[in-house]
Amino acid sequence: MAEEISNRIRILSFLGIFFLGIFAWAQVTQGTPPKKKIKHLHSDVIKSTPERFEGNQFAYGNVGFEHERTKLYSDSAVYYMKENFFRAWSNVRIVNDTMNMRSDSLEYDGNLSIAKAFGNVHMKDPKSEMFADYVEYNRETEFIIASGNVVLVDPTQRVETPYLTYDRRTGIAYTDKGAIIRGSDGTVTHTQILQYDTRTKTIDFNQNTRIETKDYIIDSHKMRMNQQTGETEFLANSRVTSRENPRDNIYMPEGGGIFNRKTGEAFLNKRSIVYREGKELHGDKMYFNDKTGFGWARGNVLMDDPEEQRFIRGEYAEAHRDMDSAFVTGNAYAVKAFTEDSLYFHADTIMAVQRKDSTRVLKAYYNARFFKSNAQGKSDSVFYNETIGLLKSFRDPIMWSGDQQITGDTIYLYNNPQLEVLDSVRIFNNAFAVAKVDSLNDKEFNQVKGKFMTGYFLNNSLNLVEVHENAQSVTFVDDEDEETLEKERIGINLSDCGIIEAEINGKNVDVLSCRIQANSKLYPDSKLPETARYLKDFRWRGDERMLRWQDIFIKVPENLQIDISNTDTESVEAERIDLDKILEEEEKEQGINSSEETKENKE
Repeated sequence: MAEEISNRIRILSFLGIFFLGIFAWAQVTQGTPPKKKIKHLHSDVIKSTPERFEGNQFAYGNVGFEHERTKLYSDSAVYYMKENFFRAWSNVRIVNDTMNMRSDSLEYDGNLSIAKAFGNVHMKDPKSEMFADYVEYNRETEFIIASGNVVLVDPTQRVETPYLTYDRRTGIAYTDKGAIIRGSDGTVTHTQILQYDTRTKTIDFNQNTRIETKDYIIDSHKMRMNQQTGETEFLANSRVTSRENPRDNIYMPEGGGIFNRKTGEAFLNKRSIVYREGKELHGDKMYFNDKTGFGWARGNVLMDDPEEQRFIRGEYAEAHRDMDSAFVTGNAYAVKAFTEDSLYFHADTIMAVQRKDSTRVLKAYYNARFFKSNAQGKSDSVFYNETIGLLKSFRDPIMWSGDQQITGDTIYLYNNPQLEVLDSVRIFNNAFAVAKVDSLNDKEFNQVKGKFMTGYFLNNSLNLVEVHENAQSVTFVDDEDEETLEKERIGINLSDCGIIEAEINGKNVDVLSCRIQANSKLYPDSKLPETARYLKDFRWRGDERMLRWQDIFIKVPENLQIDISNTDTESVEAERIDLDKILEEEEKEQGINSSEETKENKE
C-alpha cells in the first residue's frame, strides 16, 4: 500500500512539472508574438510551378509586397511563403515612413526583418543618402552594413569609403577601411578610421588623417572635428600648415589643442609650436589667430629664430604678425649668437621688431642688462639695432669693457655687424671712465671724465678715448722694469682741458694730449692729498659687474638655456618711461652735439 501511494505521488509531481513547463512556454510565446507574414499586394502575374523556385510563388510586372508597414516593389520577385522570405530583381525599391532604398536586386527575410540589397544601391532618408554596391539593412535595429564604393551624402559633405556601418537610430557611421570626406566648402579629408555622427556633424578621425582646405593642410594621427562650428580638437600629434606659405605652420603634440578653420584661431596646449617664416614660438599654452596675425604664449615661452641665431625666453609673450613684432615678459632674456661670441639681454620686458625696411630692433626695458665677453652693462632701458649693430643704454647706464668702468647719462655702443667686432662707444653727458690701477689696491683709480666721451676699440678691446668739454683726468704714472715687471711710482697726473685724448691699455690710462685751455701737472705721490685723487662724482661700482653671462639675471630662470641651438617673476619697481620718445630725443641731441663738436674742431 505504501509503495502504491509513493508511485502516485511521483506521477502527480511529474504531471505538475510538465504542465508548469507548458504554462511557462505559453507565457514566453505570448510575450514574443510570431512574425507577420510577407503579404502580396499586387503584380501583373503571380503563379507557382513545381519545376521553378521549388514550387514557390513567382510574380512579375508591377510587383508589390508589404511587410510590417514596409512596402517592397520590383519588376519580378519570388516569394517563399513557408520561409517568409522574399527575393526580387530589377527596379527594386523598399519604402517605409523613414527611408526608401533602390537596388538591382534584393533578398528580404521577414522573420529577421533583414534586407540585403545588391548592385547600384541607393538608400535615402530625410537627413542623408547612401550609395553602395551592397547594403545589409536590419529594420528592427536600424543598423546598416554597406560595402563596395560606399558614398554617404548629407547637406554638408560626402563620405567615400569601401566599407561602412551606419546606425540610423544614433546617426553614427563608422569605417576602419579608409575614407575620403569631401565638404561642401571644398574641404577634402583622407583618413584611415572614421566615426561620423550625422546628427551633431561631429567626426572622429584616427590614423593617417589629412584635411585639405583652401587655406590649410591639417595632418593628424587622431582628432575630432565639428562640421557646424568648424572646430577641430587634436588628440594626438598634429600639424596645421598654411597653403600660401608651407613654412607657416602649427605643430601640436598629443592632446595639443583646438583649431577653428573658420576663424583661423588655435588654442594650443601640451607644448605646441607655431612656425612662421623660419621663426618659432613655443609655450606651455598658446593662442594664435591666423587671420589677424595675433598670438600669445604662456609658460616657459621661447621665441626662436634659428636662421638668424637668436632667441628670446620668458614666461609670457605676445606676437603681432602684421607688425612683425613681439614682446616677452617674466624673467625675459634674449640671446644673439655671433661666430665667436654671443650677446645676452635681460629685462622685465623684451620686445623684438622687424621694421618694413628689414631693420631688426630689440628693446629691453625696466632693469635692462646686457653681456658680451668684452662689454657688459646695465641701465633702465636698452635699445639694440641688430642690423647696424648699435646698442643704446638709457637712464643711469653703466658699462664695463676690459678693466674700464664707463658711466654717463646715455651710452651708445657700436658693433660692426659684418666683422662682428666692437667698433666704438659714445657717452653723452656726465661721461666718466674709471679703472683700478692695481686690483689689490682699492684706493687708486685712473679716471677720465667730461661732458662727452668717445671710445675706440682695437681687436675688440677699448684702445683710445676722446673726452670733450670740461675734460678732466687723474692718472697714476708708473715705471715698470722690463725684466722684473716691478713698478715704481713716478707720480699722479692731473689734467683739466677742453679735450683729452687718452690711450687705454688694460688698467693703464695714458693721456696722449690735453688741448684747449690745457692745464696738466704731475704731482709726486706723497704730495697729492687723497681728496684730490678723485674727480667729482667719482663712484666705483666694480661689485656690480657681471663676470659671466648668467649674472645678467636677478633671479636665474629654471629653464635657463646656454646652447643657442637649443632653444616666478621677481618684479622691481621702476619709473615707467617711453623708450621710443627717449630714443627720438637722444638722436636729436646727438645731432646737435655732433654739430657743436664740428664747430669747435674748426675753431
